[in-house]
Amino acid sequence: MRISLCLHTSLAYGGGGEKWAWSVAKYLKERGYEVIVRALPYTPHGRRVVDPAKVLGDIPYYEAWIHTVDADVAYIFYNPFAYTFFKCTKNCTRIAGMHSNVYFLPRTPPITYGIPAVIARLLYKVIGLADLSLYDAVHVVNKAIRVRHPRVFYIPLFIDTNTYRPLEKKQDKFTVLFVGRPSWQKGWDIFVQVAKILKKRGVDIEFLCVGCTTHGPFIRGLGYIDSNRELAKVYSSAHVTLYPSRSDTFGLVMAESLACCTPVITTPIETHMSLELPLIYASTVEEFAEKVLEVKELYEKRPEDYQRLADMGRRAVVERYDAKKVLQMFESMIVSLAVKP
Repeated sequence: MRISLCLHTSLAYGGGGEKWAWSVAKYLKERGYEVIVRALPYTPHGRRVVDPAKVLGDIPYYEAWIHTVDADVAYIFYNPFAYTFFKCTKNCTRIAGMHSNVYFLPRTPPITYGIPAVIARLLYKVIGLADLSLYDAVHVVNKAIRVRHPRVFYIPLFIDTNTYRPLEKKQDKFTVLFVGRPSWQKGWDIFVQVAKILKKRGVDIEFLCVGCTTHGPFIRGLGYIDSNRELAKVYSSAHVTLYPSRSDTFGLVMAESLACCTPVITTPIETHMSLELPLIYASTVEEFAEKVLEVKELYEKRPEDYQRLADMGRRAVVERYDAKKVLQMFESMIVSLAVKP
């Protein structure tokens, strides 16, 4: 069977969606399918931090503005009119993968979210239902995402819990970690404000960021880490991960952190709460700061309760989002859709 994964951003961007794509591609290749990855030569803000050849190995990869997709199944990262960039041949099954939550936000986000994303949202509000009807099926990664289509598959994101596990002891100084793009969507401004507040209070805390450079005197940046094992070490050595995201389809960072036995403080948005994970919730900068102090006190004064919380998080991720289980579900979906009725 020939399977084409079609991305609306370059694999070089190295975000969560791109990481998902190369992981799925390698799994399907190992399972004996003929896999090709196609992408548009676009990256938000021009960011290119990953070498596609390095992460894909011998899987063919093509970047162009217009692709002719000759495959049994084309899995297309959904954007309005995405099929105009990925022109499928006859009898090719088209699956729309909903990997952006911008379409389901309660209101239009600010321009800082990204002009292409804002335009895509506005288009979806106008033509989304008709646009999705041109696909044979729709894949959503979160139960909270609801689309109107006769064939909707819910298959969550996944992580390799053999890689994402406790690999390092906790650092001597209490450490708060941020992983992701330094963007409005991911709540980077909230993380920065929490660091400033607690530092000004004189609290002895280390603030680390993966995916960014050092930010002033408060936050030490580790840059982009493309090794899953090295990233797992960073998660493991931190005491808590701060993930103040305003918009998500899933929130892979949370699952990765919990699998490494590091608790997570995040926002109580529907896509987070639907994951059924033991997350700690906060809504404002002040609440995030207070929750950090609560976890710090738990770690220092009741270490057995902290460890119980950490173990609970890992168990929940292993049960619900381990790669072996989820990838089998994804493969079953592809196979079931390969031949049109």
